[in-house]
Amino acid sequence: MLAPVEKLRSKRGHYDTRRIADYLGVPLKQVAEATGVSRQLLYQHPDAPKAQPRAAAIERIIAGLQALYGTPEAVRAWMKTPALVFGGRTAWEVIRTEPQGLEAVEAYVENLKEGNP
Repeated sequence: MLAPVEKLRSKRGHYDTRRIADYLGVPLKQVAEATGVSRQLLYQHPDAPKAQPRAAAIERIIAGLQALYGTPEAVRAWMKTPALVFGGRTAWEVIRTEPQGLEAVEAYVENLKEGNP
């Protein structure tokens, strides 16, 4: 089990979508797309309960990549670099636009951690 990425949590310990957006260097609108929660709700309540399950999965992906590559910059680069495994799209694009994209990227990162690219 990987340690949580504390920088992504609110003071109450919930996943903070605004902090996730800042960490990844993306607009909050894109995190809203990835979590399936309205942008308006996340602007008002970045740690909204409705966003928590998918925000938790995003944190697991970030934690796995950080364990593999070591720095937030490397995580951002990996998430934003087109990859053949994702049909030439970025992992972040797949997470945001595919119905099972978050699960697919999370499974892929798990395989990478286990040495199975």
